[in-house]
Amino acid sequence: MRVPCRSHLCSWCLGQYRRRAGHFLPDQTKTSMETALLFFLGQALFWGVPSWASEEAEVLCAGTACYTIHWGKHNWADAQVKCHDNGGNLVTMKSQEEALLIQDLLAKLPRREAEPEGQARFWIGLHREKGKCYQQHQLLRGFSWASGGEGGDYSAWLREPRETCTARRCVTLQWNLTAGWAEGPCSASAARAHGYLCKFSFRGMCPPLALAGPGRLTYTAPFGVKSASLAAVPFGSVAAVRCGPQGEAGGPFLVCKAQAGGVFGWSSPGPLCASASHGCNYSNGGCQHECRELPGGSFRCACRPGYRLGADLLSCSPLDSCSARPCQGECLARPGGFECRCPQGYALAGDGVSCADVDECSGPRAPCQGGCVNTAGGFACTCPPGYEPAGPGGRQCRDVDECARGAPCAQLCTNTPGSFLCACRPGYQQGSDGASCLDVDECLREPCQERCVNQPGSYQCLCRQGWVLAPDGVSCLPGPSPSAPRSSDSAAPSLRPPGEAGGGHSPGTLPASQSPAPRSDPTVRAELGGAELSTRQPAGLSSPIGAGEHMKLDWDSATDGPRLLLYYILGSVVVILLLMAFALGLLIYRKRKARKEKKKARSATDSYSWVPDQAGNKAVGNDYSSKTLQER
Repeated sequence: MRVPCRSHLCSWCLGQYRRRAGHFLPDQTKTSMETALLFFLGQALFWGVPSWASEEAEVLCAGTACYTIHWGKHNWADAQVKCHDNGGNLVTMKSQEEALLIQDLLAKLPRREAEPEGQARFWIGLHREKGKCYQQHQLLRGFSWASGGEGGDYSAWLREPRETCTARRCVTLQWNLTAGWAEGPCSASAARAHGYLCKFSFRGMCPPLALAGPGRLTYTAPFGVKSASLAAVPFGSVAAVRCGPQGEAGGPFLVCKAQAGGVFGWSSPGPLCASASHGCNYSNGGCQHECRELPGGSFRCACRPGYRLGADLLSCSPLDSCSARPCQGECLARPGGFECRCPQGYALAGDGVSCADVDECSGPRAPCQGGCVNTAGGFACTCPPGYEPAGPGGRQCRDVDECARGAPCAQLCTNTPGSFLCACRPGYQQGSDGASCLDVDECLREPCQERCVNQPGSYQCLCRQGWVLAPDGVSCLPGPSPSAPRSSDSAAPSLRPPGEAGGGHSPGTLPASQSPAPRSDPTVRAELGGAELSTRQPAGLSSPIGAGEHMKLDWDSATDGPRLLLYYILGSVVVILLLMAFALGLLIYRKRKARKEKKKARSATDSYSWVPDQAGNKAVGNDYSSKTLQER
């Protein structure tokens, strides 16, 4: 009884066989069951026709993937379902290498009658869902691959996609000796797609089989496509061998499976279709490396140094030369030996196995903007004083704003590249340390006509009584007559801040249009008492009295304070002495007056001595004694 077998059913059966036979059965049982099952699968593949076997298909396998071409009028969604049902997806082109592989596959296509101009269109896995819009800054312009993952670094747009978000858009690969992408509707009729391209990924690949004698070989991949020649055979594929010039003798069925050491090989040993009449002369006996003749017309396969013979007795795999850990760094097995690699910051030494530190600081391209210090396996960047590390990895240097971080300047601070400068406001000068500010005594330059009083950062000009400060702030002008009525402004001298009439000036300078009035005799100014005082503060500096405010100043209290204090002290001493003299005189007067009164009170009887007796004294003060004296 013939049992129809579809491609997905055969793949499922083959997968069940691999899982069960690879994990639960001993080697001899595996071999017998493999032969019987593979024979059954081969017959089933011949009897049953896959659902898409009627469609023409080409296949190309390389690396760990296979790419197939399928003809037929399908929309994009149906094409993706067909690829997915057989274990793949519509093809991706995420790199230049992958694009070249697909071009090699398309180069196998013959010119078809359906494409009189020689141009064919195939669905690929690039699409954009409804609601997603055109993205000009992206390589894929807002499209994504049906298999998911990153977009890659490759694009081949023949023209810019439409900037629409209201409909789903799909991409076809247009082929006419060169390949390019074109987006459009996802229906087959609108896009005029002639077929689709699929991609199938695998864990690994087996090398192609070589027959030791005449015969035929057919590979059936897990995704249902048959081919007589593959550059690499995907894991899980079945190889059907028929020996003889016409393929008249049945041969074994072989399966590509995983083997020890992470390699992939065929399930049955070779050689295949070998005969004593041909020996090693036919296709090198099917051996991958060397074929060695043996007595009696037989032969065997051998491998070159650094390789070992596989379980199929045909293929050769590299020895695991890294098991002895010959490298100081990383060891990579290579055909016939191994290769050593060193971690970043180290380079392979002359012996090929040791790693030496690389001095990154001595290279032609300095990695640091400032200083560079080499370390084991790397380097460290340093910055000069006044700078700090910045940028990726601290390789650049950025100026430090010392003024914003509390530079030791007393007044003003200016940031400079790598440093800073201190400055002082007008009226001050820098100290010897360059940071402090000292007050300048402007009065040493005698900027005023009359009197100058130094202040922190400025000075004041004063005028004697009867004179007022001129608008230039340094000269003195005659004031109003004492007999004339005085206004509130002229009745008292004023301390005018900068900005009022008369204008301000820098310390020690005068207006160009005026010159100071003749200075009066200093001896006369020294003898002045109760004179009027006028002050002026240079422009640009703060004044102790607000702008526009006037005040009355006493000449003695403002200019002769120490002398006035001395007068107060001397006056107080004189008053105290006068009071003491008055008190002393009063005391003397009273004493003399008392003496005079005492001399006037004495009489003639004062010459007698009057001494009462004791009894008389005792009787005084009682009634009895008084009566007795009266009776006597």
